[in-house]
Amino acid sequence: MKRCAQSAKVWVLVATLMGFPELACAANTVLSGVFNGAEARTASLPGGIGNDSQLGYQVIGLTVASTGSYTLTDVFNFNGVDLTVLIYQGAFNPAAPQTNLLTTNGVDFSGVVELSSGVNYNLVVQHWGQNREGAWAVSFSGPGGVSSAAQASVPARTMGEFSGVDPVMNSDCGSGQYQQSGPLQVARNGSYFYTDVTINFAADTCLQVYTAPLDPANPAANRIALLDDVGQVELSAGTPYYFVVQPFGEATNDEFFYVLAPPADFRLNPGMAGSWFNPATNGQGFFLDVFDGINQTFLAWFTYELARPDDSVTATIGDPGHRWLTAFGPFEGNSANLDIEWTVGGVFDSTSPAPTQSVDGSILMEFENCNSGTVTYDLGTAGTSGVVPIQRIANDSVELCEQLIFGPGQPGPL
Repeated sequence: MKRCAQSAKVWVLVATLMGFPELACAANTVLSGVFNGAEARTASLPGGIGNDSQLGYQVIGLTVASTGSYTLTDVFNFNGVDLTVLIYQGAFNPAAPQTNLLTTNGVDFSGVVELSSGVNYNLVVQHWGQNREGAWAVSFSGPGGVSSAAQASVPARTMGEFSGVDPVMNSDCGSGQYQQSGPLQVARNGSYFYTDVTINFAADTCLQVYTAPLDPANPAANRIALLDDVGQVELSAGTPYYFVVQPFGEATNDEFFYVLAPPADFRLNPGMAGSWFNPATNGQGFFLDVFDGINQTFLAWFTYELARPDDSVTATIGDPGHRWLTAFGPFEGNSANLDIEWTVGGVFDSTSPAPTQSVDGSILMEFENCNSGTVTYDLGTAGTSGVVPIQRIANDSVELCEQLIFGPGQPGPL
């Protein structure tokens, strides 16, 4: 598949020979990030609508290479976190959201804004409707590229232009030119999320995904997905795929740009809460809770002394070898690195004497999926460390956990 900048040379030649006006090809940039529940919140900003009284927002600085009109698109509008997108020339003040605002109202799905080179802007993205964790992405298409710390890499195959030199076929997308790229492999298994960006200002495109090279005489053969406007396709790491982009409906001499976003990364969520253990050491285990709104997690470890107490040591309640450890703190993605807290000095169901807590050692929790993970521990002055593989005692919350991470409309950051 040709990149827009490359195929523009071909189009200039065709335009000159046939007398068509020269096509100006847009530069396309994607800025991307993640809402994780820890971001600042404010009342719904201009153009937004809030079911929650306080909605999360992020502020991202940017500059553009060329002066002109830029089309902004909320790439995950129909696939994931829905945004209100605003551009400010200068500082953003949540207490005075109209000050320095360039977009008359926030952009919901797509809109146009005039930007100038050499000027510092702030992109403000806020939840539209309600707070939700997950990735967001905003594309800029205009006369120049966009520079920002949030700039994401997009494959060359996702942008280009159709011209009269492209091959033509009849398919379920219509009758028109097509461009094929492949074989290509994805980094990990899961649902990949498609958005046609140029439907807002250029070619309305259709993406077809194949497990073998396209046969134009039989375009349905080996096809695993036909995507128009928005959609998703299940892809597996290590499998070669071929991507065929075509105008939807009929031939066109116009540019295209689409986004195919990866599945969301695995992360801790309230569906992880419950009891976990290592079957090899039955009779001891862990209790986990996840507080998504404050990005914190709590772990209790019910276990035993390093060695059995002497037979002369007795306990009125329970076993003299019982030990319990706790940990509380922030998590990031699929893991949490926590300090171990030891609670001593208390008496059963009594306020006196008051127990005391001290920190000694650390625990690293890491989860591969909703069913399994590991606990890597260092018990500090006790002088012992190791790794415990853990799994759920019961699977009743697995479905909830998977819905919160991989449910409909959950692309990952670009």
